[in-house]
Amino acid sequence: MEFYAETEREAGGNKGISDKEIHLKIFSPNMLDITLVDLPGITKVPVGDQPSDIEARIRTMIMSYIKNPNCLILAVTPSTADLANSDALQIAGVADPDGYRTIGVITKLDIMYNAGKFMPHRLIPLRLGYVGVVNRSQEDITLNRTIEYALAAEEEFFRSHPVYSQIADRCGVPQLGKKLNQILVHCINTVLLDLEARIGATSGSLPEEFAGYGEIAH
Repeated sequence: MEFYAETEREAGGNKGISDKEIHLKIFSPNMLDITLVDLPGITKVPVGDQPSDIEARIRTMIMSYIKNPNCLILAVTPSTADLANSDALQIAGVADPDGYRTIGVITKLDIMYNAGKFMPHRLIPLRLGYVGVVNRSQEDITLNRTIEYALAAEEEFFRSHPVYSQIADRCGVPQLGKKLNQILVHCINTVLLDLEARIGATSGSLPEEFAGYGEIAH
């Protein structure tokens, strides 16, 4: 695929890294009008052609994006990892210490052995909360199963699970999309209100500014 070819052209074929962006535009009437930046996870031990300071470079790269006050941060952590040691939540906390822009995304819930302990909001509270998802498995990818198949399987998993069924309305990729849409609408409304106030303040001072120019000569 062209995407992988472009990645290898920029970063090489031996796990190298590059801070150059690869832009991919997807058009669909069923998708949010939003820009998604897929950032790499933290790498602590360099492999292949990666530099010795790989962790510092990736942290710098991530921070250059998420420090923007207008962006939302999806802090992705697998359910099999200790949430208290999550690199994603740690770096998100640095960029967004008040937690107004961070959504926790917990993946791999289908392989979490003790589902009864899945209470991330109690361990590390986030103002925007958490959303649990089940991604496509390697088997799904190998068998070329569609996204629609994966979404249906995810919905069935949450609906029928003895624990997750109680919070099914807060789980799943569609619920994450819905949450992002609601936050996006709220942000747009906030920006429009601020823009309206600034336009009002500016237009109110225009007559006085025009008067200072004096009469127009004929």
